[in-house]
Amino acid sequence: MKYRSIRDTIILTVIVLSIVALIAAQIYVGMNRSNETEDAVLYTSKDGISFTGVLVRDERPVYSTYTGAGVMDYTVPEGARLSKKSVIANIYDSYDQLYNRYKIDKINNEIAMLNEAQDHGTTDYAQPEFITAQITESYKEILTSLASKDFSDAYSNSQKMLKLMNIYNISTNVESDYYERIGELTSELNILNASLKAPLSTISSNETGYFTSHFDGYEALLSTANISSLTTENIMEIIKNPVNISENHENVIGKVFGDYSWKMVGIIYTPDKYFVNQTITLAFTSTNSRHNVTVDSITPTGNGNEAIIVLSCDELNSDIAATRVAEVELIFSEHTGIKVSRSAIRFVNGVKGVYVIEGEQIHFKMLDVIYEGDDYVISTNTSDAEYLNLYDKVLLEPLETVENKEKTETES
Repeated sequence: MKYRSIRDTIILTVIVLSIVALIAAQIYVGMNRSNETEDAVLYTSKDGISFTGVLVRDERPVYSTYTGAGVMDYTVPEGARLSKKSVIANIYDSYDQLYNRYKIDKINNEIAMLNEAQDHGTTDYAQPEFITAQITESYKEILTSLASKDFSDAYSNSQKMLKLMNIYNISTNVESDYYERIGELTSELNILNASLKAPLSTISSNETGYFTSHFDGYEALLSTANISSLTTENIMEIIKNPVNISENHENVIGKVFGDYSWKMVGIIYTPDKYFVNQTITLAFTSTNSRHNVTVDSITPTGNGNEAIIVLSCDELNSDIAATRVAEVELIFSEHTGIKVSRSAIRFVNGVKGVYVIEGEQIHFKMLDVIYEGDDYVISTNTSDAEYLNLYDKVLLEPLETVENKEKTETES
């Protein structure tokens, strides 16, 4: 018994040591493999000027005459056009009323999606291979949106992919229909609808224009007519204190402006004035949105290369409507695609490309170079499997080196 116990202990020890050695070897290989590769990521090469801008429009505050308690629910989206007497907001007795209305909208959207997914007009002609390709494309669009930090677009693409997956399930008989789920949602919808109450009060518009619920107190101080009189000190003060609300603004629930046009003023540091009167792309850092703007003027302040720049634009969205101060960039040239280190580039039969690792396999993928930097290039972001794709694992070392390593590991 004693001999057997010693034997079992030795065997167990050998097994444990073998497992530890195997794990250590895997970690070692993984660490070395990670040093030999880089992920193919989205990258943008830009030539431009960054600064903090102040948005200026001709705005008028919107006041509420309601003085009672309650919770406000805006009925118009940011930047939407108001007509006279149109409803701007409803006042409810609790936040539950707002949340229930939000859930009702979400459930109605899901029911509509499920009904469309099981509609015979959609599924009878849906080829699984085609839908699979669309799902893959939607997935890549989500990755691109996330890499660009465009979360609104990422959400839209995720909803698109979910709809495609629902259609795929029906077309491949994974699901016969969605009636059970629709029934559950309808029951929840009936309960929520029964809980709704009429608003305590309704706030209507007294004028026409584009509306935003955001109000900062500068509406009466800033206008397109006086933008040329703003000094460096004025601009810096607004940037430092983007909200200037006093007790006189207690009943303000938002503001309206006449049209889509707006201007931006900021301080830049460049002696170049060649782009005055030119149309250039303006990028908002926080939202990554792009807009065509015209450079109205660049006025030197007398303090070195410092100058005040004034831009004008006729493009509006909900983010711009709600913004007073923003980090922006004037972009003169821009190239967006997949960044590849020059050290990774290889030529196969005269074709420029890279080797990528997929599982245990190594494949050659072509590059479609659209920009060349000092130590990198940018390749077109495409879903074509023959070309480098987003998040592929790019081999940095020569293929021969990797093959020799694998051969040595196999022999040992």
